[in-house]
Amino acid sequence: MSELPNTTGDEAKSGFRHVRLVIALAVASLLGTFAVYTALADSAMPVVAVAKAADYKGERIRLEGKVTQTDGDAADAGGLRFTLRDYEGPQTVEVVYRGSVPDAYRVGRDVVIDGTMTDGVLQAVPDTLVTKCPSKYEDKATASSGTS
Repeated sequence: MSELPNTTGDEAKSGFRHVRLVIALAVASLLGTFAVYTALADSAMPVVAVAKAADYKGERIRLEGKVTQTDGDAADAGGLRFTLRDYEGPQTVEVVYRGSVPDAYRVGRDVVIDGTMTDGVLQAVPDTLVTKCPSKYEDKATASSGTS
């Protein structure tokens, strides 16, 4: 007479639990990979200075510069129209923007905005206008020399 291994119901349930655990971990890994990919895909957008904006016709870019003039209202159909100047040169780009405007927005403020270059004008993506805080980017030597 041959002896069959004595398998109880608990051992069968334990094996099933391991299979469920492996499947759950595989799904979690796939979801984590997708989350990381989508986060990195958004950061793949080039950050462009005003002087180089014309090189990105029809492409979505993140443009940074200093506001030199502004006109209109972001809530109107015509949108807020403003001009960005390059940090290191005289080049400028016109921007058309619709959406929320940060409280710190004004002429002279450094901003970052997403959009697409069309006919020399940045058609901004709504609600992507962000102002830079000058104190965060101020040179430490300049900041300390002003207090002495």
